[in-house]
Amino acid sequence: MFRIKIDATESTNDHLKQLLRDKGLQDGTVLRTLNQTKGRGQRGANWHFEEGKSLAISILKKWEKTFEPEPWALQCVISLAVFSILSEFGQAKWQIKWPNDIMADGRKICGILIEHQHQGYRYATIVGLGVNVNNASISSLPQAGSIAGVLGHQTDLEVLDQRLSQAVYQAMVNFDPEMAQAQLDAYNAELYLRGVQAQFEQSDGTRIQGDIQRVDRQGQLLILSQGVEHRFKVGEIKYLSTP
Repeated sequence: MFRIKIDATESTNDHLKQLLRDKGLQDGTVLRTLNQTKGRGQRGANWHFEEGKSLAISILKKWEKTFEPEPWALQCVISLAVFSILSEFGQAKWQIKWPNDIMADGRKICGILIEHQHQGYRYATIVGLGVNVNNASISSLPQAGSIAGVLGHQTDLEVLDQRLSQAVYQAMVNFDPEMAQAQLDAYNAELYLRGVQAQFEQSDGTRIQGDIQRVDRQGQLLILSQGVEHRFKVGEIKYLSTP
């Protein structure tokens, strides 16, 4: 893997996309910044970054023209790869929050932003990871946590960078469409709030209470509310609270 480290950037995903357009990059390129000033997550949400304590990297996978993996199936294997590595760093209740956050003891530790690049076909995928590693506390984001805060010890950023980037890249290299259902089952087995009564808000402001059943092959979240099963696409619903 080819690694690029820069002092600062607004977004590692945006920076890597620009390099890809301007220079062309080899498959497996990893970009890491020591200071990310405008990190973002799903649907433009801001991502907190603390210099020297947080990790921000983006990984590039280039595809052959004849092979375009199903986006949600690819997202499953990437989320599972990140989940697997993080859970090895210490004992906690590690879970995957739909669509692609990693939680530990109910706190958001890592956000994953997957963006596809097209030129008549999907020729590249960029996976951005933002990890709260050695942060003491994140008062502005009460639901956020850090590896240090949950596990009680410091983690080497260089080691975490290497392990996460290699795991994510290999998950994409080894992607097998025939394993999509098995990967989805594994994803659902680690699903945050599965079977727990919670409150959610739909995109029109309507609130519902129910429990998460699973995520389907199209990446929709299935929630059972008052005996009725509802399906939601990414962006159509957000978590509010648990009782």
